Amino acid sequence: MAALRALLLLSLLLAALQGRGQRPPLPRSLLEKVVTEGNLGLGELVGRWFLVGTASRCSYLAENSHRLEATAMTVAVPDGQSLAISTFTKLDGQCWEIRQRYVPAGAHMRFSVRGRGYNSKMEVVVGEADPRSYAIIYYQDSQGLSVKLYGFCDSADDFHILDETEL
Repeated sequence: MAALRALLLLSLLLAALQGRGQRPPLPRSLLEKVVTEGNLGLGELVGRWFLVGTASRCSYLAENSHRLEATAMTVAVPDGQSLAISTFTKLDGQCWEIRQRYVPAGAHMRFSVRGRGYNSKMEVVVGEADPRSYAIIYYQDSQGLSVKLYGFCDSADDFHILDETEL
C-alpha cells in the first residue's frame, strides 16, 4: 500500500513538472517547498535501495530514458550527520560505482553534494519515506529538478523465503 501511494505521488509530481500554460516565477530553489519526514532518523536510511522510478525535466533523461539501466544505492551514516552514498549503475554496458557524501544543509533531511565542476553543487532532500519500503528523494542542480523513488528490500524472514533449490 505504501509503495502504491509513493508511485501515485511520483506520478502526480511528474504531471506537475510537465504542466502546461503559463507558470508563476519559480522560487530560488524548488526544494524549499518540499516537506520532509520530521521523525525520520538518518539510521533508518541505512541499507540498499533500488531505483524504481524517476521524474525529471532533465534533457538527457528525456532523450535517453530508454537507455537507463537498473540502479542500486547503498546508504551509510559514517559520522551520524552525513550520508555516504554508493550508487551502482550500468552506463553503456559498463558497471560504475559512484561514491558521494551528502553533507547536512541546515535543516532536517536536507543535504548538499559537491560536484566535479567549478562551483558545482547539488541540493538533496529526503522527502516522504517509509524506511521499510520506499523513499522519495529530490535532487536539484543547475540542470533542474529530479525526483527519484527508491524501493528497499534488505532481507526476508524465514516465512518469506521461497527456496526452489531442493526440487
